[in-house]
Order: sequence, then structure tokens, then C-alpha cells
Amino acid sequence: MSVLSTVINILAIIGLIVILAYVIYYLWDALQKKNKNMLESRINPPSEYMQQSGIKCPDYWVNTGSDSSGNYLCKNSYDVSVVKSYNTGSCGNVVCNNPNAPKEVSFSTLPTGKTWQSGNPNGLTSLTDDEKYSFVTTKGPNGVSRCDWVKCCGASNSGTSTNNAIWLGVNEICNKPPKSI
Repeated sequence: MSVLSTVINILAIIGLIVILAYVIYYLWDALQKKNKNMLESRINPPSEYMQQSGIKCPDYWVNTGSDSSGNYLCKNSYDVSVVKSYNTGSCGNVVCNNPNAPKEVSFSTLPTGKTWQSGNPNGLTSLTDDEKYSFVTTKGPNGVSRCDWVKCCGASNSGTSTNNAIWLGVNEICNKPPKSI
């Protein structure tokens, strides 16, 4: 065997190893993406929904844009009767509706550069579980956090609130803080 054929055989083996490495990497990456999609499909509500609309306003309220301070402005367009719960003493300072515009309420926006979605999409940094909990419990523009609103502002039944408000995705975080907190 000549030196040239030995070099060709070595290069062929190296090429085969490189091709196999690419195939293995491609299969591994496809499997990881499939597993990620499967895990995300089990999350209810999906983080994409939370990013686009779910974190902005309570269920059955419509995001109508931003107020003068840049906060999410939510409107009770479907006339869901909302009354403050007086069953809990901690609801005294909670504003369920804007007194100047009774069918509106505003909530703070997500921090700049952050996203509710996982996987850091579009160059934004995903909120951790601790950051999500901190976000929904931080007092907003009306001095009310999302968790306060959920706990104190229920649908009315004969003029008094009988249950907590529904805010899919926020309820779960308010009721189950991360283990680190």
C-alpha cells in the first residue's frame, strides 16, 4: 500500500466520522425539539398565550392598549359584574375597577427585555419561576398586584363577591409560589 492510498483511506475515515457526527447531532437536536414541544404542550395556558395576552388582563377583560404610563389597559367589554370581596380583610386597598372609568383597570407591563415564554425567544430573556411570582405579586399602577386582584375581585352574585376572579395562568402562580420563596 502506498502512502497516497493510506492518506486517502485516513481522510475517508475522517470524512465518515464527520458525516456520522452531523447525523447524530441532527437526530439529537430533532429529539430535543420534539421533547421541548411535548413538554410545552402540557403547560396550560401555553406560555405563548401568556406572553401575547394572558398576563396583560384578567379573563374576559380586553387589552385595549396602554395607559399614559405605558401600563396594560384592560377593559371590561363584556360587562362581567365585578365586585370587591369583603370576606378577606386584606382587600381593603384593592381597586377592582378604575373609579374614573369603572369598566377599566390597568396593570404593569413585563420588564423590558423579559418574556413569559420559555426558551428565550426573539432575544428576550425568559422569566424564571421566582421572577414570575415576583411579577404577579408586585403592586402595579393602582397599588394592586395581579394576585390581589385575583383574590379580591370576583364575579358578583347579588352585589357581593362570592368567589375569586378568574385569571388563567396567574391564579396558579399566586396559589403556588415557587419553592425558593
